[in-house]
Amino acid sequence: MKKILFPTDFSNNSFHALNYVGKLLKNVECTFFVLNVFSEKKGFKSKNTADGNEEKLQKRKEEATTRLERFVSRVKRQEENGKHDYRLITESRNLIQVINTLVNELDIDLIVMGNKGKKSSIPIFLGKTATRTLNLTNKCAVMTVPKNASSNVAKEIAFVTDLKKPYKTKVIEPLLYIALLHDTIIRIVHIDEKEQMDQSQQSNLDELLSLIKPVKSAVHHIPNFISKAKIIEMFINESAIDMLVMVNNEHGFLEKMLREPVI
Repeated sequence: MKKILFPTDFSNNSFHALNYVGKLLKNVECTFFVLNVFSEKKGFKSKNTADGNEEKLQKRKEEATTRLERFVSRVKRQEENGKHDYRLITESRNLIQVINTLVNELDIDLIVMGNKGKKSSIPIFLGKTATRTLNLTNKCAVMTVPKNASSNVAKEIAFVTDLKKPYKTKVIEPLLYIALLHDTIIRIVHIDEKEQMDQSQQSNLDELLSLIKPVKSAVHHIPNFISKAKIIEMFINESAIDMLVMVNNEHGFLEKMLREPVI
Protein backbone atom coordinates (compact mmCIF):
# COMPACT_ATOMS: atom_id res chain seq x y z
CA MET A 1 0.00 0.00 0.00
CA LYS A 2 2.09 2.90 -1.29
CA LYS A 3 -0.19 5.49 -2.90
CA ILE A 4 -2.80 7.13 -0.72
CA LEU A 5 -5.26 9.82 -1.76
CA PHE A 6 -6.32 12.11 1.07
CA PRO A 7 -9.08 14.70 0.40
CA THR A 8 -9.04 17.40 3.07
CA ASP A 9 -11.09 20.41 4.15
CA PHE A 10 -8.33 21.49 6.60
CA SER A 11 -10.53 20.69 9.61
CA ASN A 12 -9.30 19.15 12.86
CA ASN A 13 -11.15 15.96 11.89
CA SER A 14 -9.20 15.86 8.66
CA PHE A 15 -5.89 16.48 10.43
CA HIS A 16 -6.69 13.69 12.89
CA ALA A 17 -7.45 11.30 10.00
CA LEU A 18 -4.14 12.00 8.23
CA ASN A 19 -2.26 11.69 11.50
CA TYR A 20 -4.05 8.38 12.18
CA VAL A 21 -3.20 6.76 8.85
CA GLY A 22 0.33 8.14 9.09
CA LYS A 23 0.83 6.25 12.35
CA LEU A 24 -0.94 3.17 10.97
CA LEU A 25 1.57 3.06 8.10
CA LYS A 26 4.53 4.64 9.90
CA ASN A 27 6.96 1.90 8.85
CA VAL A 28 5.82 1.80 5.22
CA GLU A 29 7.18 3.98 2.42
CA CYS A 30 4.11 5.82 1.14
CA THR A 31 3.18 8.73 -1.06
CA PHE A 32 0.25 10.78 0.24
CA PHE A 33 -1.56 12.80 -2.41
CA VAL A 34 -3.23 15.48 -0.28
CA LEU A 35 -6.18 16.94 -2.17
CA ASN A 36 -8.29 20.03 -1.68
CA VAL A 37 -11.24 20.57 -3.99
CA PHE A 38 -12.16 24.21 -3.57
CA SER A 39 -14.98 26.53 -4.55
CA GLU A 40 -15.49 30.23 -4.02
CA LYS A 41 -16.48 29.26 -0.47
CA LYS A 42 -14.03 27.78 2.01
CA GLY A 43 -13.51 24.06 2.54
CA PHE A 44 -13.74 21.20 0.10
CA LYS A 45 -17.01 21.14 -1.76
CA SER A 46 -18.44 19.19 -4.65
CA LYS A 47 -19.88 22.34 -6.23
CA ASN A 48 -18.48 22.93 -9.74
CA THR A 49 -16.99 26.41 -10.14
CA ALA A 50 -15.23 25.88 -13.47
CA ASP A 51 -17.41 28.52 -15.14
CA GLY A 52 -16.68 31.15 -12.48
CA ASN A 53 -14.43 34.15 -12.75
CA GLU A 54 -10.92 32.96 -13.66
CA GLU A 55 -9.22 35.57 -11.51
CA LYS A 56 -11.24 34.55 -8.45
CA LEU A 57 -10.57 30.88 -9.13
CA GLN A 58 -6.84 31.51 -9.41
CA LYS A 59 -6.90 33.37 -6.11
CA ARG A 60 -8.81 30.52 -4.46
CA LYS A 61 -6.32 28.04 -5.91
CA GLU A 62 -3.39 29.96 -4.45
CA GLU A 63 -5.16 30.17 -1.10
CA ALA A 64 -5.89 26.43 -1.18
CA THR A 65 -2.27 25.63 -2.02
CA THR A 66 -1.01 27.78 0.85
CA ARG A 67 -3.40 26.09 3.27
CA LEU A 68 -2.35 22.64 1.98
CA GLU A 69 1.30 23.51 2.61
CA ARG A 70 0.53 24.58 6.19
CA PHE A 71 -1.67 21.53 6.76
CA VAL A 72 0.97 19.06 5.60
CA SER A 73 3.72 20.92 7.49
CA ARG A 74 1.69 20.44 10.66
CA VAL A 75 1.42 16.69 9.97
CA LYS A 76 5.12 16.33 9.22
CA ARG A 77 6.04 17.82 12.59
CA GLN A 78 4.38 14.83 14.26
CA GLU A 79 5.96 12.14 12.06
CA GLU A 80 8.31 9.62 13.67
CA ASN A 81 10.34 8.89 10.53
CA GLY A 82 10.85 10.14 6.99
CA LYS A 83 9.20 7.32 5.06
CA HIS A 84 6.23 9.38 3.90
CA ASP A 85 6.24 11.68 0.88
CA TYR A 86 3.52 14.31 0.38
CA ARG A 87 2.24 15.68 -2.93
CA LEU A 88 -0.21 18.57 -2.96
CA ILE A 89 -3.17 18.76 -5.36
CA THR A 90 -5.76 21.55 -5.70
CA GLU A 91 -8.78 21.30 -8.01
CA SER A 92 -12.00 23.23 -8.58
CA ARG A 93 -14.04 20.45 -10.17
CA ASN A 94 -16.64 18.13 -8.66
CA LEU A 95 -15.14 16.28 -5.68
CA ILE A 96 -16.18 12.76 -6.67
CA GLN A 97 -15.11 13.31 -10.29
CA VAL A 98 -11.69 14.49 -9.11
CA ILE A 99 -11.32 11.49 -6.78
CA ASN A 100 -12.25 8.98 -9.49
CA THR A 101 -9.91 10.64 -12.01
CA LEU A 102 -6.97 10.64 -9.59
CA VAL A 103 -7.58 7.03 -8.53
CA ASN A 104 -7.18 5.99 -12.17
CA GLU A 105 -4.37 8.35 -13.16
CA LEU A 106 -2.23 7.83 -10.05
CA ASP A 107 -3.05 4.16 -9.48
CA ILE A 108 -4.20 4.92 -5.94
CA ASP A 109 -4.21 2.06 -3.41
CA LEU A 110 -6.30 3.69 -0.69
CA ILE A 111 -8.51 6.73 -0.16
CA VAL A 112 -8.50 8.11 3.39
CA MET A 113 -10.77 10.81 4.74
CA GLY A 114 -11.96 12.20 8.04
CA ASN A 115 -15.47 11.33 9.11
CA LYS A 116 -17.81 13.92 10.65
CA GLY A 117 -20.80 11.59 10.90
CA LYS A 118 -23.23 11.85 13.80
CA LYS A 119 -24.68 8.54 14.93
CA SER A 120 -28.08 10.11 15.44
CA SER A 121 -28.57 10.83 11.74
CA ILE A 122 -26.15 9.00 9.45
CA PRO A 123 -26.07 5.20 8.99
CA ILE A 124 -22.88 3.66 10.42
CA PHE A 125 -22.09 7.13 11.67
CA LEU A 126 -20.74 8.39 8.33
CA GLY A 127 -20.78 12.02 7.27
CA LYS A 128 -22.37 13.07 3.99
CA THR A 129 -19.08 13.44 2.09
CA ALA A 130 -17.83 10.03 3.27
CA THR A 131 -21.17 8.42 2.35
CA ARG A 132 -21.13 9.94 -1.15
CA THR A 133 -17.54 8.83 -1.69
CA LEU A 134 -18.37 5.25 -0.68
CA ASN A 135 -21.43 5.21 -2.93
CA LEU A 136 -19.73 6.67 -6.01
CA THR A 137 -16.15 5.39 -5.77
CA ASN A 138 -15.88 1.66 -6.45
CA LYS A 139 -12.38 1.16 -7.85
CA CYS A 140 -10.42 1.66 -4.65
CA ALA A 141 -10.57 0.90 -0.95
CA VAL A 142 -11.85 3.79 1.20
CA MET A 143 -10.90 4.35 4.84
CA THR A 144 -12.97 6.80 6.88
CA VAL A 145 -11.50 7.83 10.23
CA PRO A 146 -13.93 8.89 13.00
CA LYS A 147 -13.00 12.03 14.88
CA ASN A 148 -12.63 10.06 18.12
CA ALA A 149 -10.57 7.19 16.63
CA SER A 150 -7.61 6.17 18.77
CA SER A 151 -4.18 6.29 17.15
CA ASN A 152 -3.27 2.96 18.76
CA VAL A 153 -2.20 0.14 16.46
CA ALA A 154 -5.17 -1.74 14.97
CA LYS A 155 -5.10 -5.09 16.77
CA GLU A 156 -8.78 -6.00 16.36
CA ILE A 157 -10.54 -5.72 12.97
CA ALA A 158 -14.23 -6.51 12.48
CA PHE A 159 -15.11 -7.56 8.93
CA VAL A 160 -18.90 -7.40 8.64
CA THR A 161 -20.43 -9.38 5.77
CA ASP A 162 -23.66 -11.01 4.68
CA LEU A 163 -21.64 -13.68 2.80
CA LYS A 164 -24.00 -13.46 -0.15
CA LYS A 165 -21.21 -12.89 -2.67
CA PRO A 166 -17.77 -14.47 -3.00
CA TYR A 167 -14.74 -12.28 -2.33
CA LYS A 168 -11.88 -11.89 -4.79
CA THR A 169 -8.26 -11.69 -3.68
CA LYS A 170 -7.96 -8.08 -4.92
CA VAL A 171 -10.84 -6.96 -2.69
CA ILE A 172 -9.36 -8.60 0.41
CA GLU A 173 -5.77 -7.41 -0.21
CA PRO A 174 -6.03 -4.05 1.66
CA LEU A 175 -7.55 -5.78 4.70
CA LEU A 176 -4.94 -8.52 4.67
CA TYR A 177 -2.13 -5.98 4.24
CA ILE A 178 -3.11 -4.05 7.37
CA ALA A 179 -3.66 -7.25 9.37
CA LEU A 180 -0.24 -8.64 8.42
CA LEU A 181 1.43 -5.30 9.11
CA HIS A 182 0.15 -5.18 12.70
CA ASP A 183 -0.32 -8.86 13.58
CA THR A 184 -4.05 -8.22 13.76
CA ILE A 185 -6.92 -10.64 14.31
CA ILE A 186 -9.74 -10.37 11.75
CA ARG A 187 -13.15 -11.05 13.26
CA ILE A 188 -15.66 -12.02 10.57
CA VAL A 189 -19.07 -10.81 11.71
CA HIS A 190 -22.15 -12.32 10.09
CA ILE A 191 -25.54 -10.93 11.11
CA ASP A 192 -27.92 -13.87 10.73
CA GLU A 193 -31.02 -13.07 8.67
CA LYS A 194 -32.01 -16.76 8.72
CA GLU A 195 -31.62 -19.52 11.27
CA GLN A 196 -28.88 -21.12 9.16
CA MET A 197 -26.61 -20.00 6.34
CA ASP A 198 -27.40 -21.47 2.95
CA GLN A 199 -24.89 -23.54 0.98
CA SER A 200 -23.68 -20.54 -1.02
CA GLN A 201 -22.99 -18.49 2.12
CA GLN A 202 -21.08 -21.37 3.71
CA SER A 203 -19.01 -21.73 0.56
CA ASN A 204 -18.27 -17.98 0.55
CA LEU A 205 -17.26 -18.13 4.22
CA ASP A 206 -14.89 -21.02 3.58
CA GLU A 207 -13.32 -19.14 0.67
CA LEU A 208 -12.98 -15.97 2.76
CA LEU A 209 -11.28 -17.88 5.58
CA SER A 210 -8.91 -19.34 3.02
CA LEU A 211 -8.03 -15.85 1.70
CA ILE A 212 -7.20 -14.53 5.17
CA LYS A 213 -5.46 -17.72 6.30
CA PRO A 214 -2.08 -15.93 6.79
CA VAL A 215 -3.53 -14.02 9.77
CA LYS A 216 -5.44 -14.88 12.94
CA SER A 217 -9.21 -14.95 12.48
CA ALA A 218 -12.49 -15.75 14.21
CA VAL A 219 -16.11 -16.03 13.04
CA HIS A 220 -19.01 -14.45 14.92
CA HIS A 221 -22.66 -15.16 14.09
CA ILE A 222 -25.03 -12.58 15.59
CA PRO A 223 -28.86 -12.76 15.53
CA ASN A 224 -30.54 -9.97 13.59
CA PHE A 225 -32.59 -8.69 16.54
CA ILE A 226 -32.41 -4.92 15.99
CA SER A 227 -31.10 -2.58 13.29
CA LYS A 228 -27.85 -3.82 11.75
CA ALA A 229 -26.14 -0.52 12.49
CA LYS A 230 -26.95 -0.88 16.18
CA ILE A 231 -25.75 -4.51 16.20
CA ILE A 232 -22.44 -3.45 14.68
CA GLU A 233 -22.07 -0.60 17.18
CA MET A 234 -22.66 -3.03 20.06
CA PHE A 235 -20.12 -5.52 18.69
CA ILE A 236 -17.50 -2.78 18.20
CA ASN A 237 -17.91 -1.60 21.80
CA GLU A 238 -18.12 -5.03 23.44
CA SER A 239 -15.17 -6.50 21.50
CA ALA A 240 -12.90 -3.41 21.64
CA ILE A 241 -12.70 -3.27 17.85
CA ASP A 242 -10.10 -0.91 16.40
CA MET A 243 -11.20 -0.99 12.77
CA LEU A 244 -14.44 -1.81 10.94
CA VAL A 245 -14.29 -3.21 7.40
CA MET A 246 -17.11 -3.75 4.90
CA VAL A 247 -17.22 -4.30 1.14
CA ASN A 248 -19.50 -2.07 -0.93
CA ASN A 249 -21.03 -4.47 -3.46
CA GLU A 250 -23.87 -3.29 -5.69
CA HIS A 251 -27.17 -3.98 -3.89
CA GLY A 252 -25.07 -5.51 -1.13
CA PHE A 253 -24.87 -5.27 2.63
CA LEU A 254 -23.07 -1.94 2.94
CA GLU A 255 -25.26 -0.27 0.32
CA LYS A 256 -28.31 -1.21 2.39
CA MET A 257 -26.57 -0.09 5.57
CA LEU A 258 -25.95 3.36 4.12
CA ARG A 259 -29.72 3.74 3.70
CA GLU A 260 -30.70 2.20 7.02
CA PRO A 261 -31.74 4.65 9.77
CA VAL A 262 -30.02 4.16 13.09
CA ILE A 263 -32.59 3.54 15.86
